[in-house]
Amino acid sequence: MKKYLPLILCGVIVLSVFLVALFWASDNIGTPADKLEADIRQSQKIADDWTVTGEVSDAMAAYISCPEDKSDFTFSVYVKHTGLSFGYFFRAGGSIGEIDDGILACKAEGCNEQAFISMNAPKIARLEIDNGLEIKTREIDSEKPFAVVLPINAGELRFYDVEGNIVEFTQRKV
Repeated sequence: MKKYLPLILCGVIVLSVFLVALFWASDNIGTPADKLEADIRQSQKIADDWTVTGEVSDAMAAYISCPEDKSDFTFSVYVKHTGLSFGYFFRAGGSIGEIDDGILACKAEGCNEQAFISMNAPKIARLEIDNGLEIKTREIDSEKPFAVVLPINAGELRFYDVEGNIVEFTQRKV
């Protein structure tokens, strides 16, 4: 038995390395949360001088990237698969008019969260989340683009511009 122990141990190590390589090659590992910005910059060819801002939750990540003058933008939505995955997987990205002019709410099938992404042309200053028991408020910089991730069942959501007017958002599945 003692002569077979090193052979068995070696077999277990080789099998483990093979399984990790198999998961990696079949894209089952995903991108870790702390590497999402680097993945966005590399995969969507985002310039180093562009600002990348966003939010990551347990199930979804949303980002918006743009130059300082806000003349262009790219959005990125990632989801975390249930089961044996260890990171986030790219789901959608690019440029959509609703993000440039207003607010886009992105829902991904099978994900219990949603992303709200905007270049903030309407000058959104506040988000209110009314869950029926209390109203939570999140301040938003009205001069900057934003990407916010919230649970689908967070409650009634209202975005307000700097003058206190409600700004509607557009829903889209990604």
